Amino acid sequence: MKIKILNLGTQRLKNLQNSKTHKLQNKMKKTLLYSLAAFAALGLASCSEDYDDWANPQSYGQDAAAAKYGLTFAAGSEINSALPDADGMVHLVTVSTTDTIVSGYTIKTLTVNGANIDGTMVGNDICVNAVDLEKLVEKQNDSRASVSRPIEVKANVSMNLDNGDAVSTETVADVTGTVTPQPTPAIDEKGYFVLGAVQENTVVDANGNSANWQLSKPVYMTANGDGTFTVHVTTTGDGDNYFKFYAGSHYDANSWDVTNQGQIGCETNGDASRHNFAVYQGDPLYTGGVQTPVIHGAGEWDVTLDMNNLTYTISPAEGMYYITGNPNSWSTNPINTMFYGEGNNVYSYTTYWKGAWDLKFWKQKDMGNWDAVYGTVKDGEGSESGTLINSKANAFQSPAAGYYTLTINMQDNTYKWTKLDNQSPAKYTSVSLIGDFNSWGGDVDLEKLPAIDGNDSHNWYVRYTVPATGGLKFRANHEWTTSWGVDKADKDKAIGDTYHLTPGSENINVPAGTYDIYLNDITGRWNIVPVK
Repeated sequence: MKIKILNLGTQRLKNLQNSKTHKLQNKMKKTLLYSLAAFAALGLASCSEDYDDWANPQSYGQDAAAAKYGLTFAAGSEINSALPDADGMVHLVTVSTTDTIVSGYTIKTLTVNGANIDGTMVGNDICVNAVDLEKLVEKQNDSRASVSRPIEVKANVSMNLDNGDAVSTETVADVTGTVTPQPTPAIDEKGYFVLGAVQENTVVDANGNSANWQLSKPVYMTANGDGTFTVHVTTTGDGDNYFKFYAGSHYDANSWDVTNQGQIGCETNGDASRHNFAVYQGDPLYTGGVQTPVIHGAGEWDVTLDMNNLTYTISPAEGMYYITGNPNSWSTNPINTMFYGEGNNVYSYTTYWKGAWDLKFWKQKDMGNWDAVYGTVKDGEGSESGTLINSKANAFQSPAAGYYTLTINMQDNTYKWTKLDNQSPAKYTSVSLIGDFNSWGGDVDLEKLPAIDGNDSHNWYVRYTVPATGGLKFRANHEWTTSWGVDKADKDKAIGDTYHLTPGSENINVPAGTYDIYLNDITGRWNIVPVK
């Protein structure tokens, strides 16, 4: 820009020139600022049609991204699989897009029946290792049986673009199918036996030296007729007692090599699990060989091998436990105060408790032996629940005086007190037996246990010889107003192998013989124990 100035005096000219220049400069600055502001406003206005937030970069929502790129899922070609799989990879889900800019996919999440599992993209397919899938499905069903198992597969992926970007979505694949595990060995026609560190598989020589794992002395299991086999064994070692199962058709008293062809064990050597999958010789799913399970600690055990599902179970043998304490004046022969069996090595006893050093208890074989009595670490322990010990055990008690059910779980050596809602339970003048043995015409009375601090015990006992096989019931006051029997589901079961069944209204099937007979008139639980 050029500025014309009149020819005035030199000083005046300079002053005028300076003044004009200063004003012009200010004007030009203002004009520039206004122009920039206008330009910015124009730019913002033009951008606001598509995006208004300059603080955040422009992007698509995850759902919108799936739609933009045409992301879809479908059931994979092997969503219904019978194993083993030819290439070891099971194709569960197929991923597709309509946009050619998508070059591939990355698995974000993958579950089968709600459980996480590792997956691999093979082309456009979400695949899993066949062995991993089979083990997962078997674990979920607690069975290795070769039967079709339903599966629900859910997966989510991110899309990989040609420019190197990755686009996430919220879209989840949800497809259903089936998996059939590999065939399992047929049940051996000659049954199964146990070898190992158990008393039944031990030989004692003339010098008193003992050795277990005796090939010449197999411990055969009892066939139950339903594909399961059971055996009762005794361990004497306080640590890990190793053992294995063996198929009878491979037994050779002179050859471990031959016998081992039928061995059955576990995946991890020294596994002390009480319930586990069985691994057999040549098992295609567990290629690390047949390892040796253990029974931890000394005791008596019921061991079950389930060849239908290829599992085994180790349980402390069902026992008979007897109370010594306030209910019987601390008797050393408490035959009349037996815990009532509830199954699965759980037992209960309901009565009035003083809430002061109420009891200890024995297993039947240890009755009277104070070194083997069960109790608690702390003398006078009154907690609602806790741990039981049978070495230097002390007396324990209910949390307070009153009617409580004491439940002991001998699977894990724990106890629990439950206070009755009704602290004034109905009293009966008599509880008796009646049944086929006396033509339902006479009552055999049980004896009520003594009151505790003036409170009715509600427990009854008698030793009686039932003269003839047949059904019987308990009844109160020699009338049918109140009676006790067995649940319909157990009405055809006979007392013998067990001494307790679920209480109900059906007759109890009792063979002729001599029995210790117990009943609690609050809970309706009873025991009928053969006297041997």
